Amino acid sequence: MLQVGIAKDSTEWNDIVDKSPFSVLFHRYELQGFMKGALPLIIKEDKHCFLFPLSIRRLFKNLGLAVSPIYDYASILPDSEEALDLIPEALDHVVDFLHEMNIEYLSTCAPTFCPKAYTTLVNSWFSERKASVQVMYADMMRTKNTTFEDIWKRRFNKNARYKVRKAKREGIDIIRIDTKDEIHTWIEDIHQCNLSALERQGRTGAYPDSHKEVYLSELISTKMRLGKFFNIYGAVYGNRLIAYMIVHEYNRLMELTKAMSHTAFLKKCPNDALIAYILREACERGFDLFEYGLDRVSRRGKMPSLHPELQMFRSKFGFEEIPIFIYRLGLNQAGRMIQRLFYIREYAIIGSGFVPEAIRGFWRRLYEPKRRQVSSFLTG
Repeated sequence: MLQVGIAKDSTEWNDIVDKSPFSVLFHRYELQGFMKGALPLIIKEDKHCFLFPLSIRRLFKNLGLAVSPIYDYASILPDSEEALDLIPEALDHVVDFLHEMNIEYLSTCAPTFCPKAYTTLVNSWFSERKASVQVMYADMMRTKNTTFEDIWKRRFNKNARYKVRKAKREGIDIIRIDTKDEIHTWIEDIHQCNLSALERQGRTGAYPDSHKEVYLSELISTKMRLGKFFNIYGAVYGNRLIAYMIVHEYNRLMELTKAMSHTAFLKKCPNDALIAYILREACERGFDLFEYGLDRVSRRGKMPSLHPELQMFRSKFGFEEIPIFIYRLGLNQAGRMIQRLFYIREYAIIGSGFVPEAIRGFWRRLYEPKRRQVSSFLTG
């Protein structure tokens, strides 16, 4: 008999996360602090258990929404492959628990880079309950059992290889910013990259990126909290940092969660050099996958992206589009209304790719996917 409760023991929780082959960084207990209204559920059975990191949000003050860290792939987590068959029963118990809390709506995801059995079980459970399904596309490079040299030859196109070589000729060096002191050392250049990128994106004044002391505090607090799982890679020209990328590194997956660069130095190709360097790290350190961002539409589809330049930039490195299924399920009549509203909203956002850039930019700034971390998922 499965039992659902709210987890209080961070050590027990993280022991399960470390044990599970399906875990990602945002399953860890310390990440719950980034989620407003965090509800870390633990579902126990005689031999197995599940974790489900949810956060409770309120719509119109009285409608409760339970949402997992969708864009960070932290869905329901079995402690082992042997527990997979219990996923439907575990989700049934979660819904009963949410009903008791007067929650109307549940939303989570099924990362398809997990074993097929996991995705199939989650998908079947939500499909049987007529959940809305949205497909997003993660640009990923498979780095397991391969070398960077093989990726360089077989995945990078001619333009990508040229840009990486050009960055080296221009004198670009890549560094890793590992410590609190190093973050302090480079914060002025990091701040200037933020300001330049935000101006280029039409988001001048965005918080917290535009506020140096606030951003410094968030970088340091996140590094202290996540340690080796949170890394900043910088492209240095002369004595100046001209671009940087923030990467989450945990279990099988490296995720690029933020990229900022100074417009004045883009011709030196610092972003290309950073991607190549981080991919080499992923291969040499034994990660299975490196993920560089999400898009609402596929490069092979008919719908235009809200980020066409970024989509083109990623494609030259040979990233594979991995579908990520997002489920939205109303748990009662009010929840089904919310489910329909979210479906209409996503349809409108995707369709806005056809409208003029000025209007499309508004949608992009308002609704692009956010990662619950020190910074939003924005590239530039």
